[in-house]
Amino acid sequence: ALEFNPFKGGLHCGKRKRTNPHMRAFWAATAAFCLAFVGWFAFAPLLPVVRVDIGLCDNNDEVQKLPEDQRVKACVCKKACKAAIGNANIAAVSFDVFTRFIMGSVIEFMGPRLADCLLLCWGTVVVALSTLVTNGTGLIVARFFVSCLGSTFVVNQFWNSIMFNRKVVGTANATAGGWGNLGGGLTQTIMPLAYRFWSDGVGLGLGASWRAAMFLPVAMYLILIPFIFFGTQDTTTGKFDVAVLGKSKKAGFMIYVKCCMD
Repeated sequence: ALEFNPFKGGLHCGKRKRTNPHMRAFWAATAAFCLAFVGWFAFAPLLPVVRVDIGLCDNNDEVQKLPEDQRVKACVCKKACKAAIGNANIAAVSFDVFTRFIMGSVIEFMGPRLADCLLLCWGTVVVALSTLVTNGTGLIVARFFVSCLGSTFVVNQFWNSIMFNRKVVGTANATAGGWGNLGGGLTQTIMPLAYRFWSDGVGLGLGASWRAAMFLPVAMYLILIPFIFFGTQDTTTGKFDVAVLGKSKKAGFMIYVKCCMD
């Protein structure tokens, strides 16, 4: 096990858990960031199917007249379709810019454990509601709001930074961040498989299959959130306190504004 940062009295880890709080925080932060990608970019590998189902294809009238198994290949996506998907791709990182900006003060307010739970709860709701998308506007809105899941990266790096000793904190941060980014490739692999399971295995239609596949990240979050909430702690001594950062008060939103103006 990696060496941890003994805040406030050495190896005592508080009432919540007394063994390896640093490694549980490491795996919680890593899993949260990794699986956040699955919900964050769940639409990306399914877009060839989604664009047909919600009528984005430039030749939508002709496509809808074809049998379902022929629609994906027949879809032409060059003008309005391409513009809609491009806007959705931009939206997929837009809200994340704002949430990353404020995440520092959020973490100092509630601690990294609850901050991760908050982001994943939000992601659970948004990903579940994204199954209601029926047009290009809905796709843009869904991808915009789900992008806040990217802010789990901030929690990932913050949590590891306060948990590990300076001798190994660089290794912990790099490993947690690297394995977290693995979620991008994981998404490209498992989401099409989930779609095929519902489509080829269960026999659902094109629209029902991609919507059912979207509940895979929802299920992941419903398992991960209780683990983070009940099985981890903010620091080796328990609840987060800004004193571990050498500060006397928590950062507010205006502090970040002043930093940007500097």
